[in-house]
Amino acid sequence: PWGSWITCEESVQKKDDEHEKDHGYNFEVPATTEIGRIKPQPLTAMGRFNHEAVAVDPVSGIIYQTEDRDDSLIYRFIPDQPGHLLSGGRLQALVVTSIPGLDTRNWSEPQINVGQTMETNWIDMDNILSPEDNLRKIGHDRGAALFARGEGMWYGSDSIYFACTSGGLNRKGQVWRYFPSKFEGKTDEQTTPGNLKLFIEPNDEGVIDHADNLTIAPWGDVILCEDGSNEQFLLGVNSAGKIYKLARNSLNNSELAGAVFAPDGKTLFVNIQRPGLTLAIQGPWLG
Repeated sequence: PWGSWITCEESVQKKDDEHEKDHGYNFEVPATTEIGRIKPQPLTAMGRFNHEAVAVDPVSGIIYQTEDRDDSLIYRFIPDQPGHLLSGGRLQALVVTSIPGLDTRNWSEPQINVGQTMETNWIDMDNILSPEDNLRKIGHDRGAALFARGEGMWYGSDSIYFACTSGGLNRKGQVWRYFPSKFEGKTDEQTTPGNLKLFIEPNDEGVIDHADNLTIAPWGDVILCEDGSNEQFLLGVNSAGKIYKLARNSLNNSELAGAVFAPDGKTLFVNIQRPGLTLAIQGPWLG
């Protein structure tokens, strides 16, 4: 909302012994048409882990984050100064209040049903630079909920949607929806806590084959990219959780990624990861 974008490092591995730089950070990049370089300044207060995606609540300025690991957490970053991320802030992890340490992955048997809504709270994270790459394990030991490879994330319809690529009994994907408290990130938050809802989990490869990136369409549906092994589709999901196929990658079986609508709602942009194509799909999206 303050005119920049955040890019995420998806690995904590050092690139080589010579430079010895830690990785696994977010970086802020000015959104501008001017071509040039900026000094890469890691947003260390947002934590060091396998970052995948972020979503910003424009009301509070809080930033939500996914982590691409099979035993990942969902994080939020409360900036000291919204819009000035280098000024620091607090990193927290999501807890399902009634069941601390809940495993939301539904791998062996369903623990959470589709449509089920649960009250949440958030715990402060310490040692966020995580030299042992164990931030998620420490958070889980302290009660944070486990998620199955958090990937795409988007703010829309007054909530935060996020995909878990390997969630569900057949590990083909879940989509969750988090409803922030009206006092999100403030001292009164627990009087009206946020809620987490399992939005969809079809457990059918013919319906969803690894849910990945997602965005919110101008008409309110979730647009979901697949990252599976066979034909790859863009899927739509309406507010009732009904899933439909919107488009197919007819070039190859590479994943679709980075779906986003232009501000005027007339063009849907999406990438084919290999060989690296960006497509602009125009349609009567609003009519």
